[in-house]
This record gives sequence, C-alpha cells and structure tokens, in this order.
Amino acid sequence: MVLQLQDDDSDPDPDPPEDSPEVVRSDEDHHHLSLNAMKGHNGVGTIRFTGKIGKMEVQILVDGGSSDTYLQPRIAQFLKIPVETTPNFKVLVGNGQSLIVEGIVKQLQVEIQGHELIVPAYLLPVSGADLILGSSWLATLGPHIADYASLALKFYQQGKFITLQGEHSKGPQQSQLHQLRRMQHTNAIDDCFTIEMVQPQVNQDEFQGLTADMDPELTLLLRAYQQVFQTPTGLPPPREHNHEIHLQEGTKPVKVRPYRYHHSQKEQIEKMVQDMLEQGIIKPSTSPFSSPIILVKKKGGTWRFCTDYRALNSVTIKDSFPMPTVDELLDELHGAQFFSKLDLRSGYHHILVSPEDRHKTAFRTHHGHYEWLVMPFGLTNAPATFQSLMNTVFATALRKFVL
Repeated sequence: MVLQLQDDDSDPDPDPPEDSPEVVRSDEDHHHLSLNAMKGHNGVGTIRFTGKIGKMEVQILVDGGSSDTYLQPRIAQFLKIPVETTPNFKVLVGNGQSLIVEGIVKQLQVEIQGHELIVPAYLLPVSGADLILGSSWLATLGPHIADYASLALKFYQQGKFITLQGEHSKGPQQSQLHQLRRMQHTNAIDDCFTIEMVQPQVNQDEFQGLTADMDPELTLLLRAYQQVFQTPTGLPPPREHNHEIHLQEGTKPVKVRPYRYHHSQKEQIEKMVQDMLEQGIIKPSTSPFSSPIILVKKKGGTWRFCTDYRALNSVTIKDSFPMPTVDELLDELHGAQFFSKLDLRSGYHHILVSPEDRHKTAFRTHHGHYEWLVMPFGLTNAPATFQSLMNTVFATALRKFVL
C-alpha cells in the first residue's frame, strides 16, 4: 500500500525546539556507577580504604563495577579544589536512575596508606563514599591483583610493588558532638536528630489514686503509649533556646552559705540529689558561685527541691521578653466552648543551661556542691526563656488554638 500526500496535505514545518540545557548522550553512555558504589557496600568488585585529600580524611571505594573516578562535590567545595567545566552528561546508576556530572578535577591528589595518587575525578553527588576509584583508574595500574576475599589491592608503580590493605565494613560507630559538628561543617551530613532510647514500661505509681471505673481504661491507655511516660535518664537535646545568665558588669561570684536543715530533711535532700545525679541533670561543681537550697512541702506531703537564687537574681540583667498577661489570655478565650490543657512534667528541665553559664547555677547542700545542667526553677529569667521556647514550638498554632 502506498500513501501519496499532496503538497497541501503535508504537515507544516514544526516549530524549532525551545532552548534547554544540553545533556550529551552520544559517546557518554558508557559512564556508569555500580549500586555497591552508590550505597558504599563492600562486595565482590569493591574494596574500601581511608585516605586523605589535602588534610581532610575521606572514605575511598575502589570499585571495578564503576566506569570512572567520582568525587563528592562537597569535598571539592570545602577544600576549594579547582574544578573545570565538562559537558553535562549522565551517569547511569545501578538502580536504574541517572546522575549528572557537575565538573571535573583533572589532577586530584589523594593519599592512601602513605602512597600518593594523582587521578582525574568527575564531580558526582554519590552517597556511598567520598571518592570512587573506578575501572578507568584500575586500568592505569596495568597488571594488578585485587583480592576481594582479603580486601587487598596489589600493583606495581614507580619501580616498586605496592599493597593497599582494605577495611571491613563497619557497623554504626558512636560519635561525639564535636565530631558531628565538624561533619556538618564539611557538609558530610545534612541534619542531626537526637534519638533517646527508653524502657517500654510504666511506673506503677501512675496508677495510684484511680477510681474503679477509671482504672481499666487508663491502664489500657498507659500501656498503649508506655514509652511516652518513661522517665528520661539523660539531658534534653540542644535547642535554640538554651538558658543564659547575664550578670551586671563588675559582679563578683555570688556566694550564700547553706541553710540549716532538720535531720529528716537531710535524708530527703540526699535522696533527691542522688536521683538528679542519676538523671544527669546536675553534676558535682567546683564553681565559686553558691546558692542555698530549701525544701517546700507539697499538698501530697512530698517535698519540692528549690534553689534560693534571690542573691543571684538581684545581680542578673533582666530579660525583656514579653510575657502574656491574664487579661490578654481571657480576651483570646472569648467565644470558645471546648478547652484542653497541656502540662509538661518538669517543664524547665527540658531546656539546657548554656555551658558557659552553668557554674553560676551552683548550689550547696549539707554534703556537697553541685551545678545544674538544665534550667532550674527560681532563676529570674527562666519564665522568659521557657515562654520563648513555647512560642517557637507552637509558632504556627499560636492564637489559633494554642494560648
């Protein structure tokens, strides 16, 4: 069958395509990155090393399943390594997706176990390692032995045999806060999240004082959310609103002698101090500051531990953060029909005291000298700090359904 089109039946010339970033595909299709390299796994065809680029320690993965050498862009950016432009081409990843190369470092100096390498490296946002040494680099070694069982790479270079010993994959490692801050500074990590492990159990004291009809329902509720009611055993996470104590200029350390306590109160003080030490919210102190403590009896017959900061408060610069007034809150409640209350257990203890001000919170008892790591009750600016944090936490809900 032959279909003949007349001149007036033919389609008009199509509009020229709009300009768009050109992605070279012709001879670049051979660029690829293995799934092992993308995820940083040790496996057949990969060996992991720790090396250095400049003074920065980096994770290096030798991967015969990847076509080229690829460097994390953040490394080049942080170390200010000269980067040259290259045609925008795609690198096919083992999971079927593609990444676009962001440039090239033509002579990247790398040190591995005392041996210096100079390699060209494409900038590619991989996540498995800081530097991927692919098959193009392995080809420059000539004859070599890659022993993936013992994680060793042996080759001949500059008149001598070189053996690089790889590392086994490591499980999760514990890091200090200053290490995480350094990693965030170098863009090695994007975000940090604090996770606290708790024991899934409910203190039986929570069930005391319940009526017969409340007991079954509340028991089910507490058991369903028992991790929420677990008492914390460590410090709260760092927040934007750490409590700071600014003293008037020329103020000398405030030191007030401890009060005299009844014998029964001394036993209670010792018990409460020990509990706070175990919770990690206070620590022994050698501060020149010292305030006395007092015990205030609560309605249920138990005692409240209070620090008498009147002397310290008298020389503290007052915070002018606006506190809501009762009249304003009552005006906001006009027309509302349903009300609920949110109560934090030891709310002030959810806020850290700034490390440089902790020594100012020091207090003395009859048997020791301690300082607070979390915001204690009794400081003059504590309400303002707490209100500022609450305003931040509920920023999107204030004056809508939260007061």
